[in-house]
Amino acid sequence: MFAARHLAADQEALARALRARGRRVWPLRRRGAVLGHAVEVDRTRPTPARARARWDAGEPVFLPGILGDAPARHDAAIRACLRMFARLRAGGSFLDELEARIGDDPDLRYAGSTVDRNDPREIERVFVDAEPGGAQVAKDLWAKLAWIANDESDRSLRIRFSAGLEQLEEWMTSTDLTAGWVDLFALRAFPEGNAIVGCAPLRAMLAALLRRPHRLSERILYNNAPDGGAVFHHDAEPGQLGVCFSQLEGSTAWLSLSKRRLARLLARVGFARDVRRAMQALDAGEDQPLWRLLNRDEGFTAQLAAHGALFVLHAGDSILLPSHGIDDVAWHSVLALGDRPSLAHSYGLFPRGADYPVAADPVRG
Repeated sequence: MFAARHLAADQEALARALRARGRRVWPLRRRGAVLGHAVEVDRTRPTPARARARWDAGEPVFLPGILGDAPARHDAAIRACLRMFARLRAGGSFLDELEARIGDDPDLRYAGSTVDRNDPREIERVFVDAEPGGAQVAKDLWAKLAWIANDESDRSLRIRFSAGLEQLEEWMTSTDLTAGWVDLFALRAFPEGNAIVGCAPLRAMLAALLRRPHRLSERILYNNAPDGGAVFHHDAEPGQLGVCFSQLEGSTAWLSLSKRRLARLLARVGFARDVRRAMQALDAGEDQPLWRLLNRDEGFTAQLAAHGALFVLHAGDSILLPSHGIDDVAWHSVLALGDRPSLAHSYGLFPRGADYPVAADPVRG
């Protein structure tokens, strides 16, 4: 079963004809790379058994329409967020935007703001402390505004919420209490997140796949701009069970499949002598021919689509990316679709302990 098929870039006349017949066809472009078209084929949500099989195999689980009418119910917050990103893209102050959103929050106190001059993508980082009732329970919670790519042609933005020293990856060892306050910070600043954390069908799916109490943390807001998006990567991090990405406005195209299946495909097209060497090349991270093949080669994009690795997400859709380990993880890349920036939230999936704040988790997993 294919969610989307690939159409070559030089088949524009056929793309127009398909659109005239009511088919949804999207040009796939990212930072100067023309990768063809995505033709939507099937938006059937997988059965629980099928979702289980894909999750266990390290394959993405595409959940079209899982959020139901939640994007419509949270439309005011979504529109406000899109307007904020437009102001930020034009040079607005991130601190001012957060002050307007949570300046009167009874539990969160401003603790400073910085800019990392060594990171060309970072724009501004704002810190808060959690002080419910005047007693500090968590400190150095932060929200970081950054460009998605180190490329001036891509105006895509993102906001990540976390805590501690990022360079030392202290977020990996954060307590559930601290992580919970970071999640509350994100939810109070951007209440459209309730469309995701409060979605009973999505949380039921996560509960069935994870089979343990879990939290949705290390939250990121994505404002993918036309011709922007993320190149191929994975999210295998210690303690992280996977990622839940949810589209709230606009559309994105995804190329995603398990690392092992990606390595088999690389061997099949002759990039590597065998699957073992392909796995090693994916781990190396500094192979420029591989990077170009994965991210800028239309022919390989067509191969990925032919192997069921192409998906198109619209508002109300989610995609789950399992992470069972460095070799059993869903690799993925994202391409912005449409003529204006979109909005999506991406949440890491982690085991949850008893001291995770209930308020951060409207539907307990």
